[in-house]
Amino acid sequence: MSALLDWLAAHESALSAIAALIAISAGVAVLTRLIWTRMPSHVMDKVKRPAFLSDWRNIGLISLGLVALMLMAILALGPDNSGEGSQENAAPGSDKPGAGGKPSVAVLPLNNISDDPEQTYLADGIAEDVITLLSSNPRFFVVARNSSFTYKGKAVDIRQVGEELGVRYVVEGSLRKVGERLRVNVQLIDTSNGLHVWAEKYDRAYTDLFALQDEITNGIATALGDQIFTAEIARAHSKPTDNLDAWGLVMRANQALSIWNSQTSKKAVALYRQALQRDPGYAVAKAELARTLCWRAVNQWGTDPEQDFAEGYRLGVEALQMAPSDPLVLNGSGSCYGASAAHADKGIRVLRKAVKIQPNFAMAQAMLGIAYTFNGEPAKGIAPGVEALRLAPRSPYIYLYASWQAAAFNELGRYSEAESMLRTAIESYDGWWWTWFHLAIALAGQGDSEAAQQALYIAKEKEALFSLAVARGSSSAVYKNKGRNVLPLLEPIWPEDLLTATKNKTD
Repeated sequence: MSALLDWLAAHESALSAIAALIAISAGVAVLTRLIWTRMPSHVMDKVKRPAFLSDWRNIGLISLGLVALMLMAILALGPDNSGEGSQENAAPGSDKPGAGGKPSVAVLPLNNISDDPEQTYLADGIAEDVITLLSSNPRFFVVARNSSFTYKGKAVDIRQVGEELGVRYVVEGSLRKVGERLRVNVQLIDTSNGLHVWAEKYDRAYTDLFALQDEITNGIATALGDQIFTAEIARAHSKPTDNLDAWGLVMRANQALSIWNSQTSKKAVALYRQALQRDPGYAVAKAELARTLCWRAVNQWGTDPEQDFAEGYRLGVEALQMAPSDPLVLNGSGSCYGASAAHADKGIRVLRKAVKIQPNFAMAQAMLGIAYTFNGEPAKGIAPGVEALRLAPRSPYIYLYASWQAAAFNELGRYSEAESMLRTAIESYDGWWWTWFHLAIALAGQGDSEAAQQALYIAKEKEALFSLAVARGSSSAVYKNKGRNVLPLLEPIWPEDLLTATKNKTD
């Protein structure tokens, strides 16, 4: 009987409509029957009796009507799916659901309680990989790493985290590395009441790190009601590397790139190269190095931008051949292609695949948006940019996402919107010359030449190599239109002392 009620509840809308139609039809038939029996005899003699008023048909319609009324009563009194039950009986994710009503989860960085503060990268790396694995499960909405990591090193109130990130569940924990052993505590907490949904302690050999990450992910998935998903299946298509040293170097490089400038770019390139020396087949390291080299070329930070682009393209191809369905590889390689006017079409195709596989990937969404803009399709770039900002509202990369969104607005001539977005970017991080360059474009587009010139001078303060020559070189490399929609706004008012700059040669 319970199974029948569950089936009826699952099809309530359709069955209710059918039952209502039957009941109405039966009611009309009965009413017509009553009217017929009360008509004068001389009228009934002249009018042919309708077939549906025959006794057996009338009995059948009445019976159907009774069945319909019984069905409607069962549906009304059956299992309560209204979501108004008690908190204790609520299904996981029924409160604060993510996109499509999915259980919403934020994974906070693990607290490093080892004696060695350098092990922080290890704690962050475990949390980052768990986020990636959970995000591959279409049943969950997982907050982007860059938003959840804003709570790193802070004493937080779990309920406040839930409110700020808009999630029902938060994963937190700690890590201690003792010799070659890892001791990890992990808890899954319901932010609506602060209660532990699931908790586990692990004591594993350091060499079992990836298996440990799979166990943690599986535990979270099971606690959220998904008995089918396993992290091993999610990882099967994209096992990163068997070399833990290489994995650690990639984690360190990713941390360095949370702020983009010539020095962090240089450091990240060196770390990615070291990772590939330890594991030449590490696809994620190749893709991330490809992205970093191409964007170093965009920002004119290296000694030979053309060589950086060429090496980035080669590494991107190799990474995609090795792991064609890994979202991290797709994002890294696609970001490299998307940063070039010559390869933007390919970048868009690769990045679209990345967000299709992992829609919660904020960086891939943002990269897709700027790739559309560089390719001469800024209107198409708006939606992915908006999605990136929605997925990662507290990300340290907000300055990137907002600057790229502003670039699309500038291309469309929507200068006031671009200015507003760039002010948001500067509040997040004011050290990227590209942000100030695009603010100058937005201000010039609104006719404020003096403020535009001031923005150019600030760009110079932030990046010593900045000049008109650098701006032209960067725009020519990334925009399919070579910057023709934006550079003419600035060239007539460009300060003479910023026309050229002597570039410091760094690798």
